[in-house]
Amino acid sequence: MRCKKVILGLLLAFAVGFVCQLARIPVPAPPVPGAALLVFLTSCGYWLTGLYLQRREQAEKREAP
Repeated sequence: MRCKKVILGLLLAFAVGFVCQLARIPVPAPPVPGAALLVFLTSCGYWLTGLYLQRREQAEKREAP
């Protein structure tokens, strides 16, 4: 359940960024280094989750007969 919440949170953060980019409005974060770090870490989390899911899927395919 915890992993599901993390993935849902990352997807929501990505969706907010995606919509902000499409609407050409700034990312809803204050222009301070802490906020920039939050946006960066959210992006990294999304990217790392994708890598993890891809590798897990490949490992499952190798184990299947």
